[in-house]
Amino acid sequence: MENSILQKVKDTEKLFEGYEIIGNELARVTALREKLEQQHMTVSVIGQFKRGKSALVNGILGRDILPVGIVPVTAVVTTVDYGDEEAAVHFANGKVEKVAFEEISAFVNEQENRDNHLNVTKVAIKCRSEFLKRNLTFVDTPGVGSLHEKNSEEAYAFVKESDAVIFTLSVDSPINQIEIDFLKNAREHAAKFYFAVNKIDVILPEDLKAYLDYCEKFIAEIMEVDKVMLFPVSAKTGQGIEELKEAVLTELSADTGNILRESAGLKLQDIVRSALAEVTLYRKALSMTGAEFDEKFAEIKEFFKKIHQETESLPPALKDNGEVAKLHANDVKNRLTAKVKELFGIDYHYDIELTSIEPGEDITEAVDKICQSLEDTLNSIFMYREENTYVVSKRIYKLNELVRRLVKMLSLIHI
Repeated sequence: MENSILQKVKDTEKLFEGYEIIGNELARVTALREKLEQQHMTVSVIGQFKRGKSALVNGILGRDILPVGIVPVTAVVTTVDYGDEEAAVHFANGKVEKVAFEEISAFVNEQENRDNHLNVTKVAIKCRSEFLKRNLTFVDTPGVGSLHEKNSEEAYAFVKESDAVIFTLSVDSPINQIEIDFLKNAREHAAKFYFAVNKIDVILPEDLKAYLDYCEKFIAEIMEVDKVMLFPVSAKTGQGIEELKEAVLTELSADTGNILRESAGLKLQDIVRSALAEVTLYRKALSMTGAEFDEKFAEIKEFFKKIHQETESLPPALKDNGEVAKLHANDVKNRLTAKVKELFGIDYHYDIELTSIEPGEDITEAVDKICQSLEDTLNSIFMYREENTYVVSKRIYKLNELVRRLVKMLSLIHI
């Protein structure tokens, strides 16, 4: 069965390679294929804000690595892998900055990096915790439902990357609609769930039993299963942490293949649906009149000029700095991606990990090449000013064939 879903992922990747308009989906399916080939698991701790997720992560790792506090703390995703101790902050422009563990708070703490104004994409940590030895990545996510909307967006986005989830509740608050909605969303992407009921140190045993009985029945209904396993824990005192760790590691070790297969099936469905949605937007864009196209292309060309002028006005010391030039080029790519989405309603994928700046190359010329490449691609995608009827008809046929194959592919993905 594992080979079956892996083959479907490979087939999807091959199909996507011929279409510029689904570049984001191609990147996602490539990552999914690599995960399956490496048998690598992603286990995420998710839930509403102030349920003690970061403290629970620390407890499971046996290390006080992540900052905790009495107000919503986590602003960005933090990944933890096995290895020699190090921490690296990843920024949206491709920059990666190594920091000391005690400096992590400045990037993940909502009070210090409010609304993620530093544009951090993630903080990647390595440490030698026994929990991480089973070829897994452990993830702390921002809490949903706080006043900080970006935190919720980050949490929802990362659910799609998760294979197994430790969903965190706490005894000081009943399950609410935010958690119900989040849980329903999460079950569309992850294959395995563990429910940690935190803060049991603040409740009487008889009250805890009543809470657990209520949660067990209610969560089973939400998940549409007969039974769920609850793990009463206290991240503060450590009570119940070992039982949770043992249950997670035992099951993941014994059933890695099936969990990854089911998780990959869910993710592949989402990727194909996303590709269909992207094609639908593309079709809508194709329905624009010639005047609308002229207006939008004129606007993006003005945007190219603005970027050129900004780059040209950079101080010489910055232009001659290779690392700064790379980061500036990546920033331009991010801005162009957002502009294409704004004007045409489609995603245009850039791999910002790769620099387009060659040693000694002029940064302005490099940025102009990035803009020209985008303009050429848009002309090709939208058949802009294409007067050859045969070419137009062939491209439309190819697009319709893609839709048919995507719909068929969805019907063949069995979980």
